[in-house]
Amino acid sequence: MLIGFVLLVSACGHDACDALPVTEHIYPTKAACEHMAARIQQRRPNAVLLCGEVHR
Repeated sequence: MLIGFVLLVSACGHDACDALPVTEHIYPTKAACEHMAARIQQRRPNAVLLCGEVHR
């Protein structure tokens, strides 16, 4: 069961590696997660941010 989305940061860019959570906050929709990623991207343009699904 999908419960929301978490914001992740990739330490090695777009290469294949594990992404780490930015915070413990779970966003209810993918749009909300992407909105927060866009806000962070303004201050940290080189950060590779992803929204990942959280399942129960």
